[in-house]
Amino acid sequence: MDSQTAARTHGPTLDAIGLMLRDLHTRHDEIRHRAAFRGCTKELLEVQQELVDYLLAKKSKLMGVDAANASEPVRNYNSFL
Repeated sequence: MDSQTAARTHGPTLDAIGLMLRDLHTRHDEIRHRAAFRGCTKELLEVQQELVDYLLAKKSKLMGVDAANASEPVRNYNSFL
């Protein structure tokens, strides 16, 4: 299945993944404040990065792209800290 066919077949799922990635990349100060108060900021950011990695891998799979050969660099969505 080529990437255009995959995009049409999995369009709603790919849209949902894109929205979720966008949300995970958005800075949520209220949640970060709560994490800091509870002493779990590091863990919160680790889980966030795991979710991003999972969603990017799922997106690549749905689009028919081999994640191991993807040309995109690995991004750290928490690098702004």
